Formats: sequence, C-alpha cells, structure tokens
Amino acid sequence: MEKNKILSKLNINIKDYNNELEKILENKLFSYSAKNLLLSMLYKIENAYRDYETVKVEVPSKKEFIENILRIIKEKVLKIFLVKPGTPEAEVLEKEHLTYKVDRANGEITCIQNERAILTAILRLEEEKMDLKIPYDYIITPFIRMVNQGKLDSELEVIRDFNGWSWEVETKEITDIDYNFMYQTIILLNGRKNVRNKKNKEMTHLVDKLAIQKYVAMGEDTEYIQQLEENQKRKEERLQLFENKKEFLNQITAEKKEYTKQIEKIDRILNNNDLLKKEYYARNEKLPNKEKIFSVSYLVKILEKERTSCLEKIEECNKIILPKEFVEQKKVLEEETTFLRSLGKEMKLEDKIALSKIFLQTVEGIVSKLTEENKAELVRWIYKIRYYRQIPISKTEKIRDRAELEEDFEKLMKVMIKKAQKLKIWDVFTDNAEITYLVLREIFNTKIIKLENIMLQFQYENKELVVEYDDDTVMENKIRIPVESLRIKKKVRLFI
Repeated sequence: MEKNKILSKLNINIKDYNNELEKILENKLFSYSAKNLLLSMLYKIENAYRDYETVKVEVPSKKEFIENILRIIKEKVLKIFLVKPGTPEAEVLEKEHLTYKVDRANGEITCIQNERAILTAILRLEEEKMDLKIPYDYIITPFIRMVNQGKLDSELEVIRDFNGWSWEVETKEITDIDYNFMYQTIILLNGRKNVRNKKNKEMTHLVDKLAIQKYVAMGEDTEYIQQLEENQKRKEERLQLFENKKEFLNQITAEKKEYTKQIEKIDRILNNNDLLKKEYYARNEKLPNKEKIFSVSYLVKILEKERTSCLEKIEECNKIILPKEFVEQKKVLEEETTFLRSLGKEMKLEDKIALSKIFLQTVEGIVSKLTEENKAELVRWIYKIRYYRQIPISKTEKIRDRAELEEDFEKLMKVMIKKAQKLKIWDVFTDNAEITYLVLREIFNTKIIKLENIMLQFQYENKELVVEYDDDTVMENKIRIPVESLRIKKKVRLFI
C-alpha cells in the first residue's frame, strides 16, 4: 500500500525503472519520506534525460545511467537520514555549508530533503576506480580527484540544468568550476571512457599541470605538497649530476656498490635463521601495529622482493652509463624537471585559456577532415561546441565570454558552417559568406534543446536584416545585421 500512495501522490506513471526501484525499496528500511524522495529523484532524471543527452552528447545512455544509480542504492545505500534546513538536525551540515554527508564505510547518507542533494550523495558513495598508466606517480592523486569531482558535476547536470523543457547552466550550483572545466574539456574531445589520450601530449601535459596546481592550491594534503617539493629537489640534484658526467659516473658507481652491499646483507639474513629472527624482531619494533610483519615466512618474501629490487636498480645503473641511454635518460629528466618547475601553487587563468585553445584547434582539425560518410559526427560536434561555449571557466564567465578565445571559436565555427552546408546538413539561404556566418554563429549560442527544430525567419527593417530564431513554437532570439540589400530566403528550416 505504501508504494502505491507514494506513486499516486507524485502522479508518476509506473514504468520499468520505477518498478525496479520499488522492488529495491521493499527490502530497505528507509523512511516513507526517503522512499518518496528517491522516487521523485528518479522521476526528475527520467523527465530530463532526453534533453540532457541531446544537448551534452557525451553522456552514458539513459539505461546505463539509471541502472547504475539503482545498483548503488541496492548494494551500497544502507541508511538515509533526511534533515530539514533550519532544524537542529541540520546544524552539522549548515555549519560546513553542505547539503549532504556520506559515510562510505557504513553506507549511510545524511542530506536535506532535496532530489539533487540525495543524487549527489548516492553518486558520492561510489567514486570511479581507475587503472591509469601515468608517467609520474605524483600526477595520479590530483588527476583522479579531478576526474571524480568533474564526473560528479557532469552527471548532476541532468537535474541541475535541465527540467524537462529548458536548459540553463546553474554556475553557482557547480561544486567545483575548475574541475568541471577540466573534465568537460577532456571528455568532449576524448570521450567518457578515455580520460587520458596519449596522442595529444600537449593537452594531457596541460591537464596534469592544472590538476596538480588545483590540488596543491586546495591545501588539504600537506603531506603530498611536501613530497612534491622534495621530489622536485631530488630531480634538480639528479639533473645537475647529469650535467657533470664524471661526477655522475662516480655517483652511479657509488649507488651500485650500495645496492650490492644491500644484496649481500639480505643473502646473509636469508641463509641464517638466527639473523632472520633478529631482523624480524628489529623491523617489528619500528613498525606501527597495523603494519607489523605477521610471520618470519612473510619477512622472507619481503626480503626476496627487496633483493630483486636491488638487482633491478643495479641493472638500471649499468644501462644508464651507456652513451645512448645516458642521453635519453638526461632528456627524460630534463622534461620532468621542466614540468615540475612550471608548477605553481595555484591555477592560472592563462593555463585554462591555453587548454581551451588546444581543444578548439584539435576539434578544428577533426572537423575539417569529416566527409559525407560521417555527417552524423559533424552534427555531434556542432552540439558539443554549442555545449562547450556554455561551460563556466570562472564564477562570472563562460568559455564563450573570453576574448582570448574569440578568434579560435570563429575559425572553428566557420569551418563547421561551411562543412555543414557542403554536406547538405544545413540549408544554404544566401550566397553571401559573411552574412551566412553572422546568422549561423548564433546557433552556437542558442538554448533551443533540439537544433534540428530551429527555424530561421528573415525580413528587412530600416536597412537592416532582421533574423528570428525559433523552434516552431517560441521565438528564442532576434538579431539585426546592417545590410543594404540581399537575396535571401524568407523562411528556412535550418536542418535539411
């Protein structure tokens, strides 16, 4: 009876996903209000998803998206505590300016009674695990942080920026504008399942730099910051050794001797039970309880692993003194040192602008090569660039607002317009290339959900060409272009 009351109150048509959620909720000890909120959240997602995937393009399928949420609710959400803003129960959240809290270990969610808050909490319960092949270890943590936060804001858009009939980017509701900007730039170019594209080294390098700078600027992980500084110091010292080959060879020889001594010591311990026991007790005295070695046999495995590591390092020393290897290693070290030197303690706007420039120039190269066979891909890119222009680059500006990117956008949009008309995707309403661009660049600013519905209407008023943009029902925009006379169609459906 309870589930039917919930559905009737919300006036939701029973669909497969609703039925599936109801079955999950039957086995959960959630309150009536929590179940009600989850059903309302699902309704909003279903209601807005078509517009979300139309506008954004690079999103999971509706089936994949919703089934993932249902799986998390089923497997990981054990308790939900709803609090009302302003009540004593909400004080903890309000003091920290939060709308939710998540306890992953116990599967608990505490949040205000709001669909976006509970969706955020559900998604937070399961952050993405990534097996990344990254050249430098210190990139991994900042990069994963960026992907997880960016992915979260990206998925929340479905009910944050879409309500079933309109699209409006709610900048103030984005959890982290910087991470969102980086993540969206990556996935629009590489796709959701290829967040690291080895082919575009310049872009990957800049994203890594921005991710580290952002992570450092947050100041939460002091240990990481200290290790990063120490790492840079070590690399600088190593590079200085490379500059003095004689000193470098002496250092390598000394390292080899040290590794050889360690191997000899390990061999003595492994071949003498008394020494092995002594080593076991000596190591455990220095280790905290949670890290203690639980048996002598396990210590043997640790020592064998340490011995193998020493042998590998000796082999590296032997390789690095070879002329060709020496030059190659020096080059690699110079590149890494240059990268480390370029890192600041905060993100710079010029680096974000540089990332956008790389993105736009790369897309221009992709679009210019599209042919009749991949017309659909061109339409996807038109949608993507329209979406990209609306992404906030700061709290007060969107990407399209930056004057430094105006020329790059203009070049790309002209290529897209020309290609769309050549491939007979868009109508040719005049032979005047300049007027064509002035009219069609507005398509990349429109908030009309489905571009295929756009109608263009032209008329003259006081020596101006007046262009109206509508979607068969409502006029969204009107522009005026000074022009004496022009042969042009009066009414055009943009997409042929």
